[in-house]
Amino acid sequence: MRQKALVYFAIFLATAAFAGASVNKSLYVADGETVERSLTSVNGSIAIGSNADLQGMAETVNGGITVDNDARTHDLASVNGKVRVGDRVTVDGDLRSVNGTIGAGDGTIITGGVETVNGSIKLIGTTVHQDLQTVNGHVLLDRGSRVQGDLVIEDSNSRSWERRKPLEIELRDGSVIEGNIEVLDEDLEVTVRLSGGATVMGQVRGAEVIQE
Repeated sequence: MRQKALVYFAIFLATAAFAGASVNKSLYVADGETVERSLTSVNGSIAIGSNADLQGMAETVNGGITVDNDARTHDLASVNGKVRVGDRVTVDGDLRSVNGTIGAGDGTIITGGVETVNGSIKLIGTTVHQDLQTVNGHVLLDRGSRVQGDLVIEDSNSRSWERRKPLEIELRDGSVIEGNIEVLDEDLEVTVRLSGGATVMGQVRGAEVIQE
């Protein structure tokens, strides 16, 4: 179960952070700077400047992560914070957040996937080489964003009487999902809205499709 994997990721990240170099300190990579190690914090944020090159991961528990335009980095992960990636960024890996939102800008390439549990996903002109996965987050793809894998809405494993709020997946302005949209919770109401020539090349399972 992918949701369990993200929970284990949160526990691992918290443990790793407490064992690492920073607890309450925010970490910065200056514009144009190259850093040949990973950055880990517990309660601090992580900021990567424009044209910077972070040759390791950026991980935080309670802080957010921001990456400015034209930077390069590896995996970005937060438990309770937002992950914000600017334009023309290369992420050699995954974007992950448990309770925070994830956003990426125009011309950005993510060679891995994008995963949240409770946070929304917003991609503007972004290419993702693998899957998008969420449990309770809304998803927006705009300005020709392309997902080369699937979009998967995971089962929350909640009790049958704990009805989940409806989710919306919106694809605009030529955005494409090359794979399938899979809703794994048969009791969850999911709407897929397609506009401006956006398309899903695979199948849509467990969701209503509205062509606008």
